[in-house]
Amino acid sequence: MFDMPAPYGLVSLPKLLSLSGGLLLVVGCFEMIRLKLRSDRTLGAACAFGGEVAFVGLLGFTGFSGLALYAFGQTARMPVLLSIHLGSVLAFFLLTPFTKMVHGFYRLTALTADAGRGD
Repeated sequence: MFDMPAPYGLVSLPKLLSLSGGLLLVVGCFEMIRLKLRSDRTLGAACAFGGEVAFVGLLGFTGFSGLALYAFGQTARMPVLLSIHLGSVLAFFLLTPFTKMVHGFYRLTALTADAGRGD
């Protein structure tokens, strides 16, 4: 679409968007965990607290490992970093159906079904 064949330059749109998105993801997850730890635990489901914090931590770690892969991808550390990053991505997607995040899939399905009716 933009006729930008890989590998991308350092100041190209894909690199700038991925770097800023990764940084914001890590900072946002860190802040969400910090707020969750300070919140009143009696307001939510007490049994879900640890799982929610762990899932947000996994999301933040996935972003962090992607940034580490970006920074050290041209070194001898790349195979190890790539396997850690892909493992965290796989764990994130395997755990998503068992968390609150599954509502995104259900919402997409509902919107698709509604658009298919063609009122």
